[in-house]
Amino acid sequence: MQKKTFPDFVPPMMAQSAKEPFDSPDWIFEIKLDGYRAITVFNAAGEPHLWSRNGLPLEQKFPAISQSVARLKLRSTILDGEIIAVDENGIPRFQLLQRFQKQPTAPTLYFVFDVLWTNGVDITGKTLMERRAVLESIVKPAAGIQLGNYVEGEGKSLFDLTKAKDMEGIVAKRKDSIYRPGKRSPDWLKIKSRPQQEFVVGGFTEGKGSRKHLGALLLGAYRNGKLHYYGHSGSGFSEKGLRDALDRMKPLFTDKSPFENPPRIPEKIQWVKPKLVCEISFAEWTQDGELRQTVFLGWRDDKKPKDVVLERQ
Repeated sequence: MQKKTFPDFVPPMMAQSAKEPFDSPDWIFEIKLDGYRAITVFNAAGEPHLWSRNGLPLEQKFPAISQSVARLKLRSTILDGEIIAVDENGIPRFQLLQRFQKQPTAPTLYFVFDVLWTNGVDITGKTLMERRAVLESIVKPAAGIQLGNYVEGEGKSLFDLTKAKDMEGIVAKRKDSIYRPGKRSPDWLKIKSRPQQEFVVGGFTEGKGSRKHLGALLLGAYRNGKLHYYGHSGSGFSEKGLRDALDRMKPLFTDKSPFENPPRIPEKIQWVKPKLVCEISFAEWTQDGELRQTVFLGWRDDKKPKDVVLERQ
């Protein structure tokens, strides 16, 4: 049997969406961390490289995390985890991670929850619990690095805890699941305590008064290869955030709507090319299939627009 070549990058396995939490002895349950997915590749010389889920480098964005993983002294090993920023209560907040890029005030941590290769050997074909045992033997918690915790069997109580603390939700994983790089598998399920997902920005409305330059972002997601409009969001911006949004969108101005179903609204619209992805929380979907009570959480520079599809059930 030919030995596999050690890869420079492995796209992460992803979870499918589920509606309700559940209990099962065949599953483990983790807190869903509201941050950037990060794959760490240690080459044969022990040099680590951090990659986003789409293979974009993260070392310059998170130099402290990069220094922390270098101290693990691993070789020909690939780890999977999430980079987060936490508030004063230790709760992951995506907004803090966004601000960290320009104003690093909140503590950042790299939560490692899987290992794909170890010492040049591909172990993605091993079960989750087998991989977890390997992970716990090679990664010890240290400054800036934590092992992702989990509970066995009891997803409902963990979900209730995340809801009480206004966290994003939980991830359920089958104990016998193998790792499927780049695949969204039913062996991993994400159950959110509050509706939240990424959307592509296709334009914005003209504002009024002190916000005359920007009223609300026009949001869409892809379906059958076409960008569909699903609502707008004008809440969640500081004055600085509004300026940043305009700076990001100005180079993308266009006269043509990117949406398959352009919104019919009275406000003046400036269309933009669908190159930007943002994270939005919202109260619910209306009967007309649009978002209600939206709040802008931040930009998702780690996500490709074409990968943004609806997660609702």
